[in-house]
Amino acid sequence: MMLLGVMLAAALQSAAPQAQPAAARESARSTTSAGTVARPAKKAAPRVVIDAGHGGRDPGGPMAAGFVREKDIALQMALKVGDALRSKGVTVIFTRTKDTLIALDDRGRLANQARGDLFISIHVNAANPHWRNPEAARGVETYFLAEAKTEDARRVEEMENEAVRFESDTKVDASDPLSFILSDMMQNEHLRESADLADIVQRYLAGAYPGPSRGVKQAGFRVLVSAFMPAVLVEIGFGTNAEDASYISNAAKQRAMAKAIADAIGEYLERHQRRVGGGAAGGVGSSGTHD
Repeated sequence: MMLLGVMLAAALQSAAPQAQPAAARESARSTTSAGTVARPAKKAAPRVVIDAGHGGRDPGGPMAAGFVREKDIALQMALKVGDALRSKGVTVIFTRTKDTLIALDDRGRLANQARGDLFISIHVNAANPHWRNPEAARGVETYFLAEAKTEDARRVEEMENEAVRFESDTKVDASDPLSFILSDMMQNEHLRESADLADIVQRYLAGAYPGPSRGVKQAGFRVLVSAFMPAVLVEIGFGTNAEDASYISNAAKQRAMAKAIADAIGEYLERHQRRVGGGAAGGVGSSGTHD
């Protein structure tokens, strides 16, 4: 037990996540040559990592006849959310901007390397074909990382995690208990913040979408496990429902939903800054990209 404790402490020290937004981390004060306190350093813009689900040889879930693939809609939405966030002075990092396949485990790692403050993964839902009337299912829902508590949450978890089959080289060894202990400990630090972010995103998204709100849920999404920051996964509608598919394929409707997500992120960042005592983050960020 003592050895495990030493291993955990050493690993956590080497992989410690950024617990506060970049604006709070940049608030160090400088001094003059006489030793008097000068003005605080300018706050950095918050950094939001946007992940377009699927891509490349992974098309995503099924779509109603006549509509484009989930991976295309997810990318279109991700880029529009990025545009809306940049207009608010937020630094935006995309996990992909093209039709490329990024391993699920690498998406969170990209966010960590970019020193992101938030991570949001965008997806399109799909009904269980064994439901009584699967074509009628529609709605938006937002998830944060925790053990799935309902059968439907487990369904979505399995559906999104199944994308790992398209990867030729998966990076996480599920047989390594230490890596999962460390991941769980680091994610627990952000659990409350992720739940708060999911609640705000769902509220704004439901206001921009004409169908039902399916609420905030939790599940063990692989894409969220490796992102050591507040992180959520958004299902922007059911691709298997013709009405939803039509709505989320429309560029103007996508912009409305993207604005809602960006406004939700803006509210979350303002709330967080008030909680940590740093005020609102300032500065106009630039766009970053991982292709």
